[in-house]
Amino acid sequence: MAKYLLTSSFGNDSVALIQLALNKGLDFEVVYNDTGWARKDWPKRVALFSSWLMEKGITLHITKSIGMAELVKKKKGWPMPASKMQFCTQELKEKPTEELLNKIDPDCELIIVTGRRREESQNRADLPLWQHESPKHGGRDVWNPLINHDEKQRDELIKQTGFEVLPHSSMECYPCVCANKDDLAQLLETPDRIDEIERLEIEMGFTRNQKPRVMFRPYRVGNGVGIRQAVLWGAGARGYKSGFIPNEYKIAGEQCLMFEGISDIAYEINTREGREFARQCDGGFCGN
Repeated sequence: MAKYLLTSSFGNDSVALIQLALNKGLDFEVVYNDTGWARKDWPKRVALFSSWLMEKGITLHITKSIGMAELVKKKKGWPMPASKMQFCTQELKEKPTEELLNKIDPDCELIIVTGRRREESQNRADLPLWQHESPKHGGRDVWNPLINHDEKQRDELIKQTGFEVLPHSSMECYPCVCANKDDLAQLLETPDRIDEIERLEIEMGFTRNQKPRVMFRPYRVGNGVGIRQAVLWGAGARGYKSGFIPNEYKIAGEQCLMFEGISDIAYEINTREGREFARQCDGGFCGN
């Protein structure tokens, strides 16, 4: 059995991590979590790296889950960033990985290796090099060897693989519930995903307080209600506000109530818009 298990989304940090492990001559395997919510072209990237790893004799594990669409139906709501309600990471990544680890490493001998970097976000600024007996990983030790790498150092590792550096973060969750303004603007390139989210939002209806169950809270996206309004906010100029409520998101033609906010301290970062979501979930299973 291998000594290390690398968690990977096949984004830039994950690819750099794999190359670092190759450079160090580590005995390792790789795990990728299929969330069922990837951008439509992402499976091709997964297949590409699967072949690359196979050529090098490295085992790739791909976990499966209920998928984002079925998950939000089951939970009757969308995950809320950086809160106890961000259940997507737990259900789509943590639980499937735990099931895999129980199968391939019942004695907890593997060391888990992630591609997380301190530079990525405020919630990773204090990430340690080692996390001993991590409860999220079944009591296994976790090693984060890229914590002090900046983008230039990371990109140098990627170049050694022969693959190009992506101009964006990984797309295994698209869009992520932590999406910011730029991320939402990118959805214009994939209208099929906008249509899918809109169908889900309308199908899920309203809360007991008669609020529409939308993926992005209106007060975070210029007061617009529904995914199309969120995307317009993302693509809009600084300070763009909408406040428009499509008929599909009203009850009997009446305007719905706005969502109440939760603590700004929990997950907001100051940017040019003043308020944006954190850029990463923090499940502890991969880098972007």
